Amino acid sequence: MTRKFFPGCKVKARYPEASEWLADQVLARGYADEIAGCCRTDHQALASDDTAVCICNSCMAMIDEDADNGAMENVWVLIDNDPGFPLPSYEGRRMAVQDCGRAYDRADVQDAVRSLMRKMGIEAVELPDAREESRFCGQSFLKAVPKQDAGFAPRRYVEDAARRGIFTPLGPDAMQARLEEHAAAIPTDEVCCYCSACDVGLEAGGKDAVNMIELVSGMFREG
Repeated sequence: MTRKFFPGCKVKARYPEASEWLADQVLARGYADEIAGCCRTDHQALASDDTAVCICNSCMAMIDEDADNGAMENVWVLIDNDPGFPLPSYEGRRMAVQDCGRAYDRADVQDAVRSLMRKMGIEAVELPDAREESRFCGQSFLKAVPKQDAGFAPRRYVEDAARRGIFTPLGPDAMQARLEEHAAAIPTDEVCCYCSACDVGLEAGGKDAVNMIELVSGMFREG
């Protein structure tokens, strides 16, 4: 039985220093035994008694539907349940919470994000389209679903997507207008995310997106 941490390719590319720090913490604190590679190529190697530990909501979707692992856990939930984890303080900050539409039904992840914000002294501002109502994932939900994603996770990315009205392709101008409209409805300048695609989409719409990995690692820099 092995616990394998999938660090998320896009998260690593966007936050390389914080990702390296987090991987070290995951191993040192016993959340996982080893660091895996890309979920797209490595998830099918999971054995039935393995546990997949994930940071990326898309990794979780594909592993959930297309791997043989016995269990799957989210790194933010693990950190929130670790009373000794050395969280930094951002006392007095106020941020809206952008729930990722890929994790609309993962209440444990949503709860952990908010709990960690409170523990770090951040006031979490709720949005009307929070939790299961979220249909936001930056530009990715405004394009057609990639064929590989649909093949790995057809329930979430085909069946659920059709029901929820996501992966609806828009042209560049309409896409930008949609992102700006979404950002304009958020009452805070800073928005806490736990998805790199949400980060990119919020920034394109004019908001200052702050990822959980920046906050938890202490590598968040204002502006």
